[in-house]
Amino acid sequence: MDTVDALRLRSLHMQGARSRLFQTSLGTLHTLDWEGLGPRPPIVLVHGLGSCASDYGSLLRWLRRRHRRVIAPDLPGHGRSQTPTVPLTAARMTLALLEMMDRVVEEPSIMFGNSLGGIAAIRYARLRPNRVMALVLASPGGAPMGWPELLQFKKTFDLSTNRAAMQFTRRFMGAPQPGMSFVARGVRVRMSRAGPRSLLEEVTPDVLLSPEEVQGLRPPTLVLWGDQDDVLPRHNRRFFSENLPAHGRFEVMPGLGHSPYLDDLSAFGARLQAFVDGVLQTQNSAA
Repeated sequence: MDTVDALRLRSLHMQGARSRLFQTSLGTLHTLDWEGLGPRPPIVLVHGLGSCASDYGSLLRWLRRRHRRVIAPDLPGHGRSQTPTVPLTAARMTLALLEMMDRVVEEPSIMFGNSLGGIAAIRYARLRPNRVMALVLASPGGAPMGWPELLQFKKTFDLSTNRAAMQFTRRFMGAPQPGMSFVARGVRVRMSRAGPRSLLEEVTPDVLLSPEEVQGLRPPTLVLWGDQDDVLPRHNRRFFSENLPAHGRFEVMPGLGHSPYLDDLSAFGARLQAFVDGVLQTQNSAA
């Protein structure tokens, strides 16, 4: 971890979050586990490519006041999790995440995923449906692409220059914001690491989502998409809006980017919480 990430993690530790390490088929994986102060079910946050659990710091603190427990794993090759010695394929990442989550998630929980974390959350919900009470996704990745489009998409992650890093940062944050140049430098450093590079290199069309995977989701599902998000190709938005099951919802959040909780935590948190409370109310009524 670099100095900024280490300081963020230390701050969360000082506030009561604890780090837990688990041995998996891809080496040692790290997760943040924080006892909450609220009555709602546990919530799990899965980060995106090049990100890490401590990036969710503000959202973790917000959710901790409302939920019994908040959990944020570092995906393989990210944050404090070990960088695998083998190519980081989607199948290996999914298996390692399952191996860790089977020891962390002890009851039906809310699952949240952003970007790469979105496809990871979807695959987890399909493989462990009894552990997922509801699914919330922000600009999830994984929509189908053929080879020409996928290769073009991968090129957008070439952040070998400061200019390219700034252009990428504007695509995921939307309108220019204070501190954007600092964020761009951090994004460039993170995307140069072995874990994100390996995962990106190993993506092929056959590991992306099928319409049937999304249509077959069993938990109540909310997909939120910032209308300023230009990280993912436009058809990704259409794929999810058209393939959610009947009990799923797709909503566009005006003025927000690829990670809407970074742009407006209050608006994002209110929408997430209203959805969770609606799920709980429906379950209580059925009981």
